[in-house]
Amino acid sequence: MTRTPELSIVLPFRNQADHVERVLAAYPPALEAAGISFEIVAVPNACTDETPAKVAQAAAADPRVRVVGNPAGGWGRSVRMGLAAATAPVVCYTNSARTDPVTVAALFDLYRKAGRGIAKAVRSARGAPVRELGSWAYNLEARLLFGVRCPDINGTPKILSRELLDRLAPAQDGDLFDLDLLARAVQTGEPVTELAVTGFRRHGGISTTTYLSALRMYAGAIRLRMMGA
Repeated sequence: MTRTPELSIVLPFRNQADHVERVLAAYPPALEAAGISFEIVAVPNACTDETPAKVAQAAAADPRVRVVGNPAGGWGRSVRMGLAAATAPVVCYTNSARTDPVTVAALFDLYRKAGRGIAKAVRSARGAPVRELGSWAYNLEARLLFGVRCPDINGTPKILSRELLDRLAPAQDGDLFDLDLLARAVQTGEPVTELAVTGFRRHGGISTTTYLSALRMYAGAIRLRMMGA
């Protein structure tokens, strides 16, 4: 009988063929060293390169890696599809281009000590002043509109129980997924525990975040508030 893992880790991949194999290979030793039983749910996110094929090869080589495709695209949709397929009682999702697997292990330990709510990373010293300013503005908007006092709304990894995820039921398919999740946590009085993380060098590839996508997030937050989220 296959043992149910303690932790499911959802990793969306968007055109990351140049480093996806390296990323997936880094998780098992880091989690095994921490004594965590796990599964990885890899989600190719509307990829136009060889990422899906390379993810499939990794899954064929390690039964702890499963694949859920998202041809329609979208960060939130990829995360939601991966979380829906996860089997562990505790779930995690994170940015696969930048996250160090050791951070996932450290955050899982913090989550277990907290015992409830959401555990998330807070990115610091990113070395990108314009991005930091844009993030500050978005975080301020989230505080004013939703009462979310986290200093880094989009910081990942994020870890929570399956039960809490189902109860909060975040519904956004795009870049507002993280804000939707945290806003619902605030509304229901769930605590958010944070782990400061430094160093965000990409494993490879090029970021798809642009000034236009940032403006869409600012406007989207206002629409989310108007919808009563």
